[in-house]
Amino acid sequence: MTAVPTKDAQTVARPHTTVGPVAEALPDRQRLAVAIDRLRGSPPRIHALVAPVAQPFVANILSALAVDISMTVEAAEMAVMARSSGAVLINLGMLDTPRREAARAAVTVGTPFVLDPVKVDRVPDRLRFAREVTAAGPLIVKGNGAEMAALGPLDGRCVAITTGARDELVHGARRIKLCNGTPLLTKVIATGCATGALVAALSAVEPDPLIAGAAAVALMGVAGEIASTTASGPGSFAVQLIDAVGGLTGADVAERVHLDH
Repeated sequence: MTAVPTKDAQTVARPHTTVGPVAEALPDRQRLAVAIDRLRGSPPRIHALVAPVAQPFVANILSALAVDISMTVEAAEMAVMARSSGAVLINLGMLDTPRREAARAAVTVGTPFVLDPVKVDRVPDRLRFAREVTAAGPLIVKGNGAEMAALGPLDGRCVAITTGARDELVHGARRIKLCNGTPLLTKVIATGCATGALVAALSAVEPDPLIAGAAAVALMGVAGEIASTTASGPGSFAVQLIDAVGGLTGADVAERVHLDH
């Protein structure tokens, strides 16, 4: 197995929330391509706090892009891991006590983080915890329609990604809508978690969090479409989805993405 290069903790790049005039002048389709190629050219270090059932698939999706991923849930290690990462994913799937404490530790160190508020629409205590985490200022929140509705309005500085048949991203007055994908994405455990991890990875290398989120969602949607053309069912689709994510360039995604405002 080839070792994935790692970055020294002191050299981990932090994303910026402002966008320069050159980047703003590019069409969104081209900006998505640039972000994806930047991810492929300089894979970041990411910490992903996800449920055990999702860990292998999430790790394989990010590893296909040479992203250096750590996944500990030990609160004692979490601050160190988060501080030395370009971004953190806090996914609330299987929200047990160790993951709660790890999430609390992660948001204290100042590393940009993405929140995936899994099933907050079904468990009031989980919703309360999600609101506690959002009070710490996530860069991006990604959830399905029911989860995002339960969570309620977010700070305008945060990107809100609502996934579904059409994915909608909102950042203040800016909006992007995407409609790539395949029903097979709902037949494999952890594709949503992996999308959140891609959002975190893109946010570590792309200065504009709206473009980072859109690039991640587009990458997963286009990869799903490609994988579905040769898959015989959910099992083969999962394997081919990893291959597709690992092989797509920014230009490939830009050519196939369906986006609107």
